Amino acid sequence: MASKLRHLQRLILSDIHLWIALVAAAVFIVLEILRMVDRLGEPLMIGLSVVMICIIMLVVDRLREGDQTRANTERLRRLEQSTFGTGIALRPRPGKSADYEYLWGGYTGNYHVYNPSYKPDKEIGETEIVKIFVRRYQNPLFVKAEYLFLTSDHHGLDALETFRRLMAGVKQVYPGVVSRIEVRQIKEKAACSAPEIYLGERQYLDEAAEPMCVLELKGPTSSQQHGVSRYYFVIRDTAAKEYLLDQFKQAWNDESAREIEGFWDS
Repeated sequence: MASKLRHLQRLILSDIHLWIALVAAAVFIVLEILRMVDRLGEPLMIGLSVVMICIIMLVVDRLREGDQTRANTERLRRLEQSTFGTGIALRPRPGKSADYEYLWGGYTGNYHVYNPSYKPDKEIGETEIVKIFVRRYQNPLFVKAEYLFLTSDHHGLDALETFRRLMAGVKQVYPGVVSRIEVRQIKEKAACSAPEIYLGERQYLDEAAEPMCVLELKGPTSSQQHGVSRYYFVIRDTAAKEYLLDQFKQAWNDESAREIEGFWDS
C-alpha cells in the first residue's frame, strides 16, 4: 500500500498541471450534470457535458502515456548504465580540428603515449596541431608526458620525425615544454605491430580529474600499417586506465626502451 501511495505521489508531482486540469474538469462536469437535472431541455448544456467528458478522456490518456514514457526512460537508463557503465565510445579518425582536440587535447596531470602516429594530422594541419599541443603543455595542471616510439620500421621512424618537428614548433612558442616531456624508442619493435595508445586525464575547473584512454582500432587488414585507423576507442574508466598504464610502464622501463639523444637538436 505504501509503495502504491509513493507511486501515486510521484505520478501527481510529475504531471501536476494535468492533474489540476483533470480535477477541474471533473468538478465542472458534476456541476453541469446537476444543472441538467433541472434543465433537461437545454441541448447546449448537454453539448458542454459531452465536450468535458472528451477532455477528461484526453487528460487520462495523457497521464497514462506519460507514466509509460517515464517507465521506458527508466528502463533505457538502467540498460545504458549496465552496458556502458565504463564510458566506452567509438570515435572516427579526426577530420577537423575539433575532432583532434577531443581525442588529444586538454590533457592534465601525467600523460603516457605508446607507439603514436601523426598521419591523420595531415587532414588537420601541423600548425593547428602545434596550437593544441601548446595549450596542453602550458596548462598549469599538466605535469609530464612520456612518449615511447617503436622504430624498427619506416612507419615508426616517420612518426618520430613528425613528432620531433611538431615539438620544435611547440618549443618556439613555449620553451618550457622541454622539461615537460620525455621521449624514448624501442628500435627492435615495429610500429605496425602494435596499436597507438594514449593514456591521461582531463580536469575542468574544480571538477575531479576524469580518466581518458584513446586506443587505435586495428583490423586484420591494417596489421602492416600504422596510423591509418578509421576509428579510435575512447575509454573513461579508472580500472581500464590503470591496467593499460601498467602495460605501458613495463614497456617504458624495459632495457630495450632507450632515451633519444639529441631529440631537441635542430
